Order: sequence, then C-alpha cells, then structure tokens
Amino acid sequence: MDFSVKVDIEKEVTCPICLELLTEPLSLDCGHSFCQACITTKIKESVIISRGESSCPVCQTRFQPGNLRPNRHLANIVERVKEVKMSPQEGQKRDVCEPHGKKLQIFCKEDGKVICWVCELSPEHQGHQTFRINEVVKECQNYIQIERQKILKGFNEMRVILDNEEQRELQKLEEGEVNVLDNLAAATDQLVQQRQDASTLISDLQRRLRGSSVEMLQDVIDVMKRSESWTLKKPKSVSKKLKSVFRVPDLSGMLQVLKELTDVQYYWVDVMLNPGSATSNVAISVDQRQVKTVRTCTFKNSNPC
Repeated sequence: MDFSVKVDIEKEVTCPICLELLTEPLSLDCGHSFCQACITTKIKESVIISRGESSCPVCQTRFQPGNLRPNRHLANIVERVKEVKMSPQEGQKRDVCEPHGKKLQIFCKEDGKVICWVCELSPEHQGHQTFRINEVVKECQNYIQIERQKILKGFNEMRVILDNEEQRELQKLEEGEVNVLDNLAAATDQLVQQRQDASTLISDLQRRLRGSSVEMLQDVIDVMKRSESWTLKKPKSVSKKLKSVFRVPDLSGMLQVLKELTDVQYYWVDVMLNPGSATSNVAISVDQRQVKTVRTCTFKNSNPC
C-alpha cells in the first residue's frame, strides 16, 4: 500500500480528542466519530451546563447523549490499519538515497534532511554540519514530544475558552438578556480552524514518532518551524452590545383585514350624487362624488347655537 494512502487512512480513523487511533468508536449525527472514553468524558464536562445537551468537539453541532451510536465499520477499519505492516522492501526503499542508491545514514543540520555519504561530499552540502543518524535521533524525539505536549495543551485551552464563552452567553440569556452572538459564532469558527490546524500538525508529529529514524528526521526543520510558529490565538471577547426587545403582535389578523380592504377595490363603481335628494344634515361636494354630514343649528330663546 502506498505510504501516503496509509497516512490518509490513519488520519481518518484518528480520534479528534486524544489524537490516537479510535478505540470503540462512537459516531454523532453530524458524522464525526470519537473514542468511547473520550466523548463520554466530554459529555460529562458539558451536559450539566447545557441541560441535557452537548456539542460536537469538532463542528459544535448540538446532540443528545442518547443519540451516540457504535460505528462497527470504523472499528473494523481501525483493526485493519493496526494489522498493516510496512513490507521490508518498502522500508529498504525509503532508507536509500534516490540519486545515489546509497543508504541514508547522515543527518544534515542546515537542510534538516537525511542524506547519504555521497551527498555529504557533494558541493550542495559542503561546509554543513552533519551527524550520524543515531546521534540525533534521541534529541529529535525529545523535541517532538515537547512540541506535541505544547500543542495538545493549546488544543485543550481552545476547548476551555469556547466552553466558557458558551456558558457566559447561556447564563445571560437565562437572565432575560438577548445578547449579540455574532462574535461568539466568529470565535467558534476561528477556534475550529485552529483546532484543525493543530490536529494536522499533531498527526504529523505522531506519524514521525511512530516511523523509522529516517522518516522522523526527513524535512524535520520544516516541521520544527511549523510547530514553533503555532500559537493559540484567543478570539476577541464577545461584544457587550445588546439589542432592545420588542413584543411583536400577532399580525395574522391585521393581514386579513388588509386583504379584505384590498378585495373591496374589485367592487368599486363610479357614483354621481343628486343634490336635490340630499337631506339638510348632509353636504355633497361640487363634483357630486363625496358626501359628509353637517351640523344643523336650531334656535332656542332667540339665541343662535
């Protein structure tokens, strides 16, 4: 099996919480899967605050704990991944320098690559610091472990920040305030993106730790730069701006009245009023199309009204 394909499959069956191969995988309605122990712990942390609901650690979609379902198909894939072992031919091929066909035994510090003795003598690596692989493997392993722990710590900080923001907004809503949630949504998107970036980086570090010495040291400088430059970017605090709340009346009755008034127009006709037939308490307009009531005066005791 092609090595890149094996890495992609392994990534698909890796738990987003512990970043290890899935153990007794459980799937949510949103499609994401987690180790049974990992998602159960996550639910216990948030279910009390959310009143019976929890959210997916990856996409934040709400779900009921009772909707978790075992994913036996995914569990079978995990077992197959564990059983697959790299053939000796594949291992030997990756331990050999492609241009020179010599065994890769030397690590070039400047280029961060594993090279052969012919490469070491070439002008490309002239004057570079070089070491035997076994001299730098332990140091590199320790470095990768430290970086992995640092990123995992930031990973957990993301989760705490998001949970705290959610709790704060829910508390305000319960107190009768309608808060502006736009910033919270933006913060969620930002943290989800950081979570994905961190997950990809950790998976790369995990793969190097599980691989051979050559695989771990190959292009290690690029990995070091990526891990050193990765920092947790805390989202902006949620805006304190509040919107006024207005009680909206039932508009169905008003719409029905408006419809009836509109329907009346279909029955309108032109009418000419006869001034001669009008009584004394009405007045007809000059164009004989409008009529209105008028007040008539009566005299009592010779005093005008």
